[in-house]
Amino acid sequence: MLEQITKLIEQVSAKEVSGSAISSDLTGAVTKETGDSIINGFKDSISSGNIGGLTDLLSGGVSNLTSNPMVSGMIGNLVSGLTEKIGLPEGVASNFADTVIPSVIEMIVSKVQGGESGFQLTDLLSGLSEGNGGGLKDMLGSLTGGKEGLGGAIDALKGLF
Repeated sequence: MLEQITKLIEQVSAKEVSGSAISSDLTGAVTKETGDSIINGFKDSISSGNIGGLTDLLSGGVSNLTSNPMVSGMIGNLVSGLTEKIGLPEGVASNFADTVIPSVIEMIVSKVQGGESGFQLTDLLSGLSEGNGGGLKDMLGSLTGGKEGLGGAIDALKGLF
């Protein structure tokens, strides 16, 4: 799934760079910073134990992306990276980050919700755990009844109400 996310980041970043005040010769560096901010934001969520926050975000349970702490952290990290590492003016970096991060997250959520091949939550968690996600993937599998997505746990809870 990380490969698919990387491709989405490349597509969205290239599109946003072409429509912004960022020089096209910086597209590769900007795309790398964008990818690092998003992937590291997901990894930080897992390592801090905020798996519920990540699954809520990726399953569409967050209505206002920019007010979500995980997303705002990604935006802040991207602005810092673009200004400190690439030398973009803060206003340009902020405008870019405020647009590109929510766009990528929305695309990922859409693909997860649509059940698109390669965009399963268990695959994402496993990929973000860098091969050490067996326990994490097994734990999520037990919550979901072995199904991809969140169906198993939610279906079980529906019967209680």
